[in-house]
Amino acid sequence: MRPAALFGSRRLCLLLIAAIFAFSRCIYYWMGIRFDTETLDYYWQIIDPVLLRDDLWRSLFYLRAQLPGFNLYLGLMMHLFPSHLTAAFHMSYLALGLALGICLFLLLDRLRLSRPLALLIAVVAMISPVTVLYENWLFYEYPLAMLFCVAALFLHRYASRRGPLDGLALFTSLALIALLRVVYHLMWFWMIVAVLAYVLPRYRRRTFLCAAAPGAVLSLIYLKSFILFGLWVPGSDVYGALNLAFLTRFSVPQETLAGMVAKGAVSPILLHDLEDDELVHVVPLPPKTGVLILDERLKSTGRINMDSLWMGAVGRQVRQDGVVLLRSHPDVTLETIRGNIQQYFLPPDADFPFVSGPSANRELLLPLLRVFDPIVSGNYPGEDYAFISYITIPVLLCFGFWRSARWLRRLVRRPRCNAGDVTIAFAFGNIAYLTAVVILFDFTDQNRMRFEVFSLFAVLLASLIVFTRWRLRGWQSWARQFRKAPVGRSRSQQVE
Repeated sequence: MRPAALFGSRRLCLLLIAAIFAFSRCIYYWMGIRFDTETLDYYWQIIDPVLLRDDLWRSLFYLRAQLPGFNLYLGLMMHLFPSHLTAAFHMSYLALGLALGICLFLLLDRLRLSRPLALLIAVVAMISPVTVLYENWLFYEYPLAMLFCVAALFLHRYASRRGPLDGLALFTSLALIALLRVVYHLMWFWMIVAVLAYVLPRYRRRTFLCAAAPGAVLSLIYLKSFILFGLWVPGSDVYGALNLAFLTRFSVPQETLAGMVAKGAVSPILLHDLEDDELVHVVPLPPKTGVLILDERLKSTGRINMDSLWMGAVGRQVRQDGVVLLRSHPDVTLETIRGNIQQYFLPPDADFPFVSGPSANRELLLPLLRVFDPIVSGNYPGEDYAFISYITIPVLLCFGFWRSARWLRRLVRRPRCNAGDVTIAFAFGNIAYLTAVVILFDFTDQNRMRFEVFSLFAVLLASLIVFTRWRLRGWQSWARQFRKAPVGRSRSQQVE
């Protein structure tokens, strides 16, 4: 078959993507890559495995430190495939990987990127060793990456075709994103709905109808959190408080912290690890409620239970201490933010959980990563900088900002929806939002969280390529007309 015939058929391109995906995963399995489920035992975000198995629905109902999406998935898999749990997790993540590759190609193709280049970008993203690392790690980063790609694809379809099924798929994927990670909160979801309702005035009713069911489920979960625990945002008294304090705590000398504790400026909490039994003398255990996920300070694995009422009390005190530290050591906070920026540009495999802890998969993929990371980001093993990312990421963000601002200016004068513009604005807005959150309010793993939106970076890259090609063709056409103009005409007439 000739290349023109292959690239002329979208179906053949999709079959090629599926074949490459299957072949690459066989090669990676042959290399020894295996699915990692150790996260079940010690990650803060995961409910005690015993409760997932024996008390799933009550534990999900009283989950207070996060949204229930990922733990619901884990619990269902444990109940449906108790004897083959690892294989079931692996197969579901393989399905996510294939869907990610197909959706990324379809998205880039709809953005009018040349089909061979769209196929190349989708395949490289799909078979890269970084993608394989995340595909074989049981955490919500990989589902988030797939859902963002799906959301961008159906956003473009809904903005161009206004189909109700496209709208339902779009808002369902957005709600699933919000159910997986609290950073994408209720206001984030309804803001996207409101923007689409504004730019599609003739389809406003359809937009709200498509968003009604996913938005209602999400809103009820937030309402439940407020009624039961007084939290407008689940986990704001735990994860939000810890992030605030940890921006400074790990960079302040222990002697300085001890001195502040002695003076009564901060509580002794910051001198202890959360799993330290001595911490119960600082923050007493609350009365029992009879709900295990709220009562138990530690999981059955010995790790801290972030959803306990005791942890909520710890978080409230840590927030007060964090504010004191920020006020007394602003220079340390600024230095931490500077380190966060540097961390943000590193490849997604350059730190936790693949470097700071033992990772057999990363060791097996290290020869490929030593080639892939320098080419894509300019990062070499053992180095803390990525000189290519320092160029490409700001360029893409500047382009996204320019296109979004230009679209918003037109939008104020006359509400209308261009599918390409609204998709670029969606990509830039989410990247900018996540970048600001992880740099200013998180204390670690900024590069890992950037993986969630890598498909949105691909949207900006494809749009930049299409825009550049369009401009080059315009300049070439102008140059040809300029050369063919009669010699006796003025320059202004030649330009015209």
